[in-house]
Amino acid sequence: MDQEEVWAFTVAMYGRDGVAKLCLDLQERCDLDVNMLLFMFFLGQKGLAPLSISALEASVRDWRENVIKPLRQTRRYLRDDPRASAQELRWKVKSDELQAERIEQHILCEAVETVPSDDPMAAAHAYLSPNRFALDQQACDKALGDLTRMMGIA
Repeated sequence: MDQEEVWAFTVAMYGRDGVAKLCLDLQERCDLDVNMLLFMFFLGQKGLAPLSISALEASVRDWRENVIKPLRQTRRYLRDDPRASAQELRWKVKSDELQAERIEQHILCEAVETVPSDDPMAAAHAYLSPNRFALDQQACDKALGDLTRMMGIA
């Protein structure tokens, strides 16, 4: 899997109007891994699906829990600190968090085993589901519908 192509897709999709806000809302509401969701969309656009989403989740779990989440927590903590030095540190932490997210994508690219899929939404539907998150099916379907519309993909 081409890591640079995955990163370019992620940056492009995340930058579309409304996508970041909705993804971050899902992250806050149910601890959704935004990187994983966008990776699922990428696979779908390539006519692929992961053989095992659970295996992918396991491949990044330690990195996410021990690197990404603590960086995110630190960045959020610093957000309300009025000191210029704290804000300078916050921007550095934000940059490190972004780099950690990129490394997570590299882990996903190395770990993924794919199968062909005729449904470009199959992987995203399988990931963002009531089986994985504390959301009902209607909320999952609405979020996926909104994301596909905002990203301009089908």
